[in-house]
Amino acid sequence: MHGDHVLGLPGLIGSMNLLGRQRPLILHGPASLESFVRTTLNLTETHLKFPLHFKLNDAEKMTAIFNENGATISSFPVKHRIEAYGYLFNYEAIHLNIRKDQIQSLGLQRSEIIQLKKGNDVHRTDGTVLRTIDACHRKEKPIRYVYSGDTRPCDSVRAAAEGADLLYHESTFLDEKRQKAKETGHSTALQAGQIAFESGVRKLIIGHFSSRYRDEQLLLREAQSVFKEVELANEGMRFSL
Repeated sequence: MHGDHVLGLPGLIGSMNLLGRQRPLILHGPASLESFVRTTLNLTETHLKFPLHFKLNDAEKMTAIFNENGATISSFPVKHRIEAYGYLFNYEAIHLNIRKDQIQSLGLQRSEIIQLKKGNDVHRTDGTVLRTIDACHRKEKPIRYVYSGDTRPCDSVRAAAEGADLLYHESTFLDEKRQKAKETGHSTALQAGQIAFESGVRKLIIGHFSSRYRDEQLLLREAQSVFKEVELANEGMRFSL
């Protein structure tokens, strides 16, 4: 609920309203999120044409909060000065790809291809069974992305990031300010690199830098001293998974 994370939210919701949104909007977060948003909208006389629904994150353990079309999002508690969460994004394609060599050899019909791609075995009238394991292969490899939120180094981030394709981890300070980071509930670039190394992630993105650092390359080099595959999170950057 710190200002740099939530102050823009009422304005974003107001913009959605002006742009004609009508579908319900679901917001996940801590208990105080609802009172903050509703009070701000009321005081600014922002009258929404769509309903808001608030769902509380579990403050004790990782919990799935979204599951649709192969995409699952889970929240997990982290260690900041106040209640805060990280998020795990998993994606696994729900449809399979037909092996091209099997289309002709099995004489597949369009209706059979549709069922096989959904992962359903096909039972033909002659008693034969077309198995997905024989006719298909995975369309895409699973993707795992973890966002740390504001946090001190903690086991919940390590566990969520295990084997992830990409980890975003806050790196507010250089390690010479490790005590300051601990007092304010933040991490150093070195600590972010250590978590990436321990979790076995493919790539680390660091961000949320203190404004005291004019040269962000210092933070990059510190993280790279323990984990090589690191990039800075700068506005507008895109990372392909």
